[in-house]
Amino acid sequence: MKKLAVWLSVLGLALVAGSAAASGCSSLASMDWLLGDWFAESSNTTWRETWTPAGPGTWEGRGIESSRADPGKSSSEALRMVEMDDAVFYLAKVRHNELPIAFRLVECGNGRLVFTNPAHDFPRRLDYARQPDGRLQVRVSDGADKGFTLDFARAAVPAADLEAVLAAEDARFAAMIAGDAMAMRRWFADDLLYVHSTGKIEDREQLIESIQSGRLRYDAVEPSGRRVVFSGQDAAFVHGLARIRAASGPAALDFQASYLAIYSRSGEVWRLRAWQSARLP
Repeated sequence: MKKLAVWLSVLGLALVAGSAAASGCSSLASMDWLLGDWFAESSNTTWRETWTPAGPGTWEGRGIESSRADPGKSSSEALRMVEMDDAVFYLAKVRHNELPIAFRLVECGNGRLVFTNPAHDFPRRLDYARQPDGRLQVRVSDGADKGFTLDFARAAVPAADLEAVLAAEDARFAAMIAGDAMAMRRWFADDLLYVHSTGKIEDREQLIESIQSGRLRYDAVEPSGRRVVFSGQDAAFVHGLARIRAASGPAALDFQASYLAIYSRSGEVWRLRAWQSARLP
């Protein structure tokens, strides 16, 4: 179980008793700041953790442990976060275990996540705290004195990459407003999954056809407060707000929405792979 303990520390899971429903921690949206790449190191070992949204209510992750003396010597495990039964669960599948181990999110807020599995041998508690400088501090323990602490930091992202993602987002907003099918196909990935604020789901061709037919018209999209998180060199997540003025059939729409957009790099072009938005009061 030592390897599982190390990887759970890489993921920064916090373990304490409590109720996810009571604390309001029943959605991955409350912890989207965890998305992307995180790194930690000790005198002998480095760790990397990556989280990527895989669809509504599901994140997929990967953990990699490498020797500093021999970087080619490494091990990895598959990870997943899922929303289920008004709670969030973290699953870790290590090679030497036949089944994944599940932990439940029981506390969140103020830059802190707490997951528990009281029946597990070790760890039974991990306290995961986001620091004021953006780093993460993780205490992995048995809920008492036994345990250790690791510090995590994000990889530096070139400013040019951040600007390229936001430029691609602005360009695809413009293509949707113009109803330009050729431009939309340039900026939409082939496997696009588009979840409207109503909950309706369309793929790339369905969305383009809805816009071109006039059933859906975008008059303006005004984003604000955008935050970009990278997962490796070829995936980026944009979380932000947007005022959307549109029309669905004869009905005019004007609303503020919170959204999560997922982009992947194809050559030099960042293309939208997934979009999910929720109307704000």
